[in-house]
Amino acid sequence: MEEFVEFVGKDVDEAISKACEYFQTERDSLEIEILSGGSSGIFGLVGLKKAKVKAKKRENPLEVENKVRDIVQNLTKPIAPNSQINVDLSKDPIYVSIEEEEDAGVLIGKDGQTISAVQYLANRIIAKQCPGISRIQLDAANYRQRQNEKIKQTALALAQRAKRTGKTMKTQPLTSYHRRIIHLTLQKDRGIQTKSLGEGPLKRVLIMPKKKTMRRKPEQLQTRLTQ
Repeated sequence: MEEFVEFVGKDVDEAISKACEYFQTERDSLEIEILSGGSSGIFGLVGLKKAKVKAKKRENPLEVENKVRDIVQNLTKPIAPNSQINVDLSKDPIYVSIEEEEDAGVLIGKDGQTISAVQYLANRIIAKQCPGISRIQLDAANYRQRQNEKIKQTALALAQRAKRTGKTMKTQPLTSYHRRIIHLTLQKDRGIQTKSLGEGPLKRVLIMPKKKTMRRKPEQLQTRLTQ
């Protein structure tokens, strides 16, 4: 995994040219971040500042896919040795699905605890060994998709109950990913507001009915003004 290297020059173009020379590649093959645009100063003397950039080679998509697959394969092999792992780089986080028929239940675990643990370990390894790769979401037998749909339906049901009773509803403790699903599902409901509550990685989501503001009728407002 390539690390960023810093380069300086009298301007950004010169700094980038030095980066291309260092990596022996074209500009389009580099991931470049401009740290400072530089300044010519007054008459090219006072206040002169050099431009600074940092650059590294862009990751080859095939290499990224293979690295992610190898990491997940090594973690799941003791549980599901014959599984097929598919990596979808077009999604963020990277979506990794495990096709496994015989050992899918064992791989998922009770309430998804096993697959969540494997996902956590995989992301820790990726962060350490491949810092340029984004996080992954691990799925097996479409468990994540079914779980996401279940959470959405739960959110909608709790929202309806909150509006009907006028009371605040709350979910069970959820991960940040699942809390986000709740918030996004209900964000367009004008009669509901949501808020996370608790400490640590697992928090509940409060689903609260919005208080209706009482509007005075025109005749009531006119009477008050003439008093």
